[in-house]
Amino acid sequence: MLVNDFKNKVNEYKNFEVWEVSGMNDFFKGNTILKTIFETDYKIKLSDFFSKRHEIQETDLAIMHKLLDQVGDKHFYIFTLLDPNHLELIQIQDMKLMDFGMDIAEIKNNCVYIMIMDKVKSETPFF
Repeated sequence: MLVNDFKNKVNEYKNFEVWEVSGMNDFFKGNTILKTIFETDYKIKLSDFFSKRHEIQETDLAIMHKLLDQVGDKHFYIFTLLDPNHLELIQIQDMKLMDFGMDIAEIKNNCVYIMIMDKVKSETPFF
């Protein structure tokens, strides 16, 4: 999701949860489906990830984005300290558009954060 879209669409989501990820091990432990998606996409066993990491040109953050984009039943918003996504979330909190259950401005500089949420089903009337 584009950073400047989230503020205008926050009411389209529910069941927010913030996941703190300290590294790729932590990321893959988050959900077993991520292992399956990784092994399918990269044709590398997850157990060989670190020994073959040099074969993958994407950054860890890019890998996370790519894998999360394929999880069909949830939506994700990835941010790190003071990146554009994080600044958008701080603004949303300051405007009191959303309560994250934590001070979203106070996050660690050595972690990636992933907001996990469900898309609210829109009820489109039939004409």
